[in-house]
Amino acid sequence: MEENRIIDPLLEFSDQYDHVTYLVGAMQFTAEKDGGQAKREDFINELLMRNVFPINPVTLEKLKTGMTVQEATEKIQGWIASGHRELIRECGRNVWKGRRGITEDGNIAHIAGDLDYTKMSDWITFILNKGDNPCGSYMEVGVAVDHNIPIYLITEIPKKDLKQSLILGIEAVNGEFFENPSQYYKFIDEKYKLKRKESNLKEEVKEEKK
Repeated sequence: MEENRIIDPLLEFSDQYDHVTYLVGAMQFTAEKDGGQAKREDFINELLMRNVFPINPVTLEKLKTGMTVQEATEKIQGWIASGHRELIRECGRNVWKGRRGITEDGNIAHIAGDLDYTKMSDWITFILNKGDNPCGSYMEVGVAVDHNIPIYLITEIPKKDLKQSLILGIEAVNGEFFENPSQYYKFIDEKYKLKRKESNLKEEVKEEKK
């Protein structure tokens, strides 16, 4: 019998693209109160048109926990209130470190966690809107700094009002600050020599994943 091969479905899929970026930003407490999807939507489309694979934690949450972002938030709140630490620990490990499973063809699959998303990225795309209250995003920034992964922050919040540790972390890895998405796209187009395709590749990706 052939020896099982450890695979990461997300990483294998992302190999089809020129670059990979993790879309960091608030999910539990967002300005839009939607679990973080709306702030990432336009970025996903634009990045795909540049052949950049956008890692979207909102849609990937169910792979790690078996729940949507909203469902996980409610469950975790209940576990905290009732003191179910083992359930919290297991969920925490799955979210941050990922989990293992067996594929239909018998391979051992590693489902990536948030730390994996950060480390497999060529750069981090941090979307911070007024009214957001991120937490895990700052932890992911720390991992990116430790691995010398550039962090690009897109926010309308004046630089003087940002947390100093965040500014220092971004500067430590030669990251950049942008007031709007257009500035960000112009920068990555020039830095990474990207060519925007005039087609909606997002639909093609959906078809490939079916």
